[in-house]
Amino acid sequence: RPVNLINQNWRVLDMPKRRAEQVEESVDLDSPEEQGKTPHLRKRRAVEEAVDESFDPLDQLPVETTKPLDDSLDSSAKKRKSIAPTPTIPKKKSAKTAQDGQQQENELFEALVSGGSALQPVVSEWVKRYEDNAEAAVVELIQLFVVCCGCKATITMEMYRKSETSEAIRSLTENFAEESGDYPLVATGPVYKKFKVTFVEFVEKLIEQCQHAAIYDEYLLDTLIMWLVALTDSQVRAFRHTCTLACMKLVTALITVAHTVNTELDNTQRQIDSEEKRPDNKRGAGKLEKLAEKRQELQRHINSLHEIMDFIFSSVFVRRYRDICADIRAICLAELGVWMKSYSAHFLADSYLKYIGWTLYDKTGDVRLASLVALQGLYSSEELVVHLDMFTQRFKGRITMMRLDKEEVVAVHAIQLCATMMARDMLEAEECVEICELVFLESRTVSHAAGDFAVKYLFSDDFMSRAKQARVVKGRKKPTDHQIMLMELVRFYVDVKIHEHATYFVDSLWEYTDVLRDWEAMTSMLLDDKCGVVLNDEEESVLIEIMTCAAKRATSTAIPTGRSRGRVLSIKERRAMEEEKEKLSTVLMSSIPALMSKYGTDANKATNLASIPQHFNLDLYSEQRLHKQLEVLLTDLKELIMKHTDPGVLDECALTYQYLSQEQFSLHSTTDVALSQLVDDLVQNMKQYVSACKDDSLAEEDNEDLFGLAVTLRRLVALYSMIDLSRWKFTDDLILVLDIAVAEGCIDKVLCNVLMCLRLETMWALNSLDVNSPQSDTVKWLKARLQHLVEQCLELVKFGSTLGQREAFVTLCDLLVMFGKQLNSIGQLGPLVYIPEDSLQQALQAYTQQSVFSGLEDEKEPDSDEEALAQAELLNDRRVLLAGFLKLAIYGIIDMKHAALIFSQYVKQFHNFGDLIKMAVTKCRESNPISWYKTVVLSLQQVYEQIREAQNGAIDHTSAEWVGLRDLARRYSLTLGLDWGKVRQPVVGIHRDGIMYALACAIGDEDGPPRLDFLEVVSEFSYHLIDVDRKGLVAFLQSQLTEGTMERMEKHPAWKWLMAFKKTLADPEHAKGSKGRPKGTPGRPRGRPRAPSPVEEEPPQVAKEDQNSPGSPAEEQGEVATPPDTGKKRGRGRPRKIKT
Repeated sequence: RPVNLINQNWRVLDMPKRRAEQVEESVDLDSPEEQGKTPHLRKRRAVEEAVDESFDPLDQLPVETTKPLDDSLDSSAKKRKSIAPTPTIPKKKSAKTAQDGQQQENELFEALVSGGSALQPVVSEWVKRYEDNAEAAVVELIQLFVVCCGCKATITMEMYRKSETSEAIRSLTENFAEESGDYPLVATGPVYKKFKVTFVEFVEKLIEQCQHAAIYDEYLLDTLIMWLVALTDSQVRAFRHTCTLACMKLVTALITVAHTVNTELDNTQRQIDSEEKRPDNKRGAGKLEKLAEKRQELQRHINSLHEIMDFIFSSVFVRRYRDICADIRAICLAELGVWMKSYSAHFLADSYLKYIGWTLYDKTGDVRLASLVALQGLYSSEELVVHLDMFTQRFKGRITMMRLDKEEVVAVHAIQLCATMMARDMLEAEECVEICELVFLESRTVSHAAGDFAVKYLFSDDFMSRAKQARVVKGRKKPTDHQIMLMELVRFYVDVKIHEHATYFVDSLWEYTDVLRDWEAMTSMLLDDKCGVVLNDEEESVLIEIMTCAAKRATSTAIPTGRSRGRVLSIKERRAMEEEKEKLSTVLMSSIPALMSKYGTDANKATNLASIPQHFNLDLYSEQRLHKQLEVLLTDLKELIMKHTDPGVLDECALTYQYLSQEQFSLHSTTDVALSQLVDDLVQNMKQYVSACKDDSLAEEDNEDLFGLAVTLRRLVALYSMIDLSRWKFTDDLILVLDIAVAEGCIDKVLCNVLMCLRLETMWALNSLDVNSPQSDTVKWLKARLQHLVEQCLELVKFGSTLGQREAFVTLCDLLVMFGKQLNSIGQLGPLVYIPEDSLQQALQAYTQQSVFSGLEDEKEPDSDEEALAQAELLNDRRVLLAGFLKLAIYGIIDMKHAALIFSQYVKQFHNFGDLIKMAVTKCRESNPISWYKTVVLSLQQVYEQIREAQNGAIDHTSAEWVGLRDLARRYSLTLGLDWGKVRQPVVGIHRDGIMYALACAIGDEDGPPRLDFLEVVSEFSYHLIDVDRKGLVAFLQSQLTEGTMERMEKHPAWKWLMAFKKTLADPEHAKGSKGRPKGTPGRPRGRPRAPSPVEEEPPQVAKEDQNSPGSPAEEQGEVATPPDTGKKRGRGRPRKIKT
């Protein structure tokens, strides 16, 4: 019988040794059900246990105790034998030749590849051939599945009849000729673009065409499933992947058939019930018996379908859901979710749900995603969710934790699943708040998913009803829904204690609620004293900040840092943005002056309110005749500037003045008049303070005039940074203050503001010049002013206070960059180019070395958040100073050799400044390769001399300092890249200068030159050399040595460094990192530093990769990775593989 044939073949397949090899290969040892077991017990359990039938929610890893697979097959076959009649194979009506069979197979595969409407007639033709000759048609179908796996082997009729399934599968595996790893299911290109869709459609149509007779004859499905199940246990991934998909889709198609049979069974049962209610004399003759026979037949069909589905589940799913291939695991989980949703009566049980729960811990994101998608379909159904109580109790914690998954798409689906569970009242309030807090994340997709969740949670019907009852205040107006919603947002923002990320908060919620666009509700909550919502001072600050961020989000394309929009706004979106800008302007143009008057005394509130007019549509001032509101706004801005000293308030007011002063604004003259009055008052106050301070010392801390001067200068700096104030000509008095400060000293606040004003004046003067015909008087004045500023700043850098030194250094860096060599190529501005003297360059280098790198070793771990914040701010200041100096070296403004000491800190201070120094090293090499290699050699020499001095001339070549020097050279070499044509000259120069430095001492010394070990550092660049340059360097090295030196070099051990370096140059195989690479090509410069031995050690043995570990290059196709052959050319691709 065919059933006996199945059992016989499975007994052969499940021989202990082979079954152990197959199951062990597919076990995922990192899955949660395998944790906590020794490797021996895990392998033994994987071989001996089959299907899980019990599920205890209290156990983290349920124990599987069922019969072996052979016994389940025998019992299944016996049960089906007792129900179904003896199977009969349809008699052969016409013979088909082998050529015809091959032709039909090609037609089937071509139909799958082409897809479209050609699939239906092909399936119908195959069904007809099956009715004529079942055996040949089944062989043709099996051959089709083998070809779909990418195997070119042919299954002959003789092989089908005489060979057992295990032997046939083994033969197919041995003859699997495809070595590329691509097979139709995963192949790319236009040919196989739709193959997966058509393959799945073919399986569905095949079952649909055979649902009335062929699937119950116990020959077609039994034989097909026997082969597919055997192929799913193959070591070849193509067989497992393709046939697992076929089996999973086969069950899905059988579920559709089962629904049809169940419908017929229900109809038959109703007919029987109706017939039994009739009197005996009115019943049809034999009708009841026929209906009973039909019901029995349909019941046999249902039982048969259930047996087939259970057999595929136990023999395919249970093995493949933890396959080494993530795609196979994802297919199993995705289809299991479809089965549970479409056929819940059979599959929606704890014995099946546990597999989805376990795979939530899978280490591959696609598998976790498939599990979440399956659960989303179940929790979305009101009919199915009642069966998930036990599962929810066990795995709810894992689902909520997946909101922090490293894969963003998985985290998004986890949040969406939590939203569905929250709608079913399955989440606690604490869990919901934790998900809502994700709106502050940098990730755009995750934060937006959390924003959708937060809107659903905070604005739910029950929550809103309770909020309305709690917000009713006697004597006040009834709050609107939007006001209550805004209040809830404010309360949530305050409670989570994240107060500096309102822009992220607004961006996350923007697309899911309109409450952030209700400007009337916001202004009424802030201005209306009888509003039904009462806010305290902190809540008012938060609401103003949210309103400011919402205005920016509504009127501009700017998004928070780290959240890339990823696309350009469409015309429709831009039109909607303009409409929203008009709505905002209409409401806030009238209310912003009142808001400034009421909340202008608070610095934080004033900063946010001052920025709101920057998002207005200024044309509405004239269109809606709002001239008075504009004048009131300008008056309020002036009061804010004259009232506050906070830099944030002053900078925002200056930005608003700049925005209102645009020439295209029809009422910009009104703004110009108000701005002139403001600057006149500030300049007048400044001159009064300067006159009052001339006779007093500028270094007195308690001098009120000095304090007033500092505040006035800070206000002028804020305006000067946005608007050109040169026409007021107030800087001559500041030059006098600067001269006094340099000669006698000055408080830092005054000195820093004076330097900023003078720097801005110089920049605006340069910007206003006519590049083609600048006025000679202006050029002379600008050169004199620049020279004076540079001299005074240099004095401050050398002898000033800490803050004065920093501001003077920043001023020097900015001025040197602006008046650099690039002016030679801009019109007639060449005379303004300023070339710094060497003394100035040395002073800048010394200050950078002292202020940036000193004191870092003494820093301790912060004990509080305040200390951590202070350290972060100090580090940021250091990085600003370092960047200012490095850009001078990159642009060639100073000699690059002055950056050698800075470059030498690359490894030592890599954690704090590594990115800046690496970028500077790369840019310097690109701008001037000759100066770069001389600077690199000088940097290495300076570090080398420091090590020699610290170790009293006898360098310990195993010390951390020596290893750090070699690591520094290695990192320099890594910045050279792989374009050997561009780096050839600097690499040769490094070797020549290094050789000359190492051999600089007297060659007649028998102990050798004392710096000969420096060649070991130079050898870190040798793998960049090509053969021609190697020969030239060997000749150069030979020319530096005498004959007597060569004789001593062979006898005295102190010359070992030179011998090793000479071998490195003569033979590329001795170069560092050149093992196993072609002659004349650079080696692999990556990896950990080599041991500091002057003699080459034997290459380390390459360990074989674990074939059973997921993701290994050898995979599981009977292939192992071998160590690279150092005698042959090897590429940079995957390791060479051999068949076992």
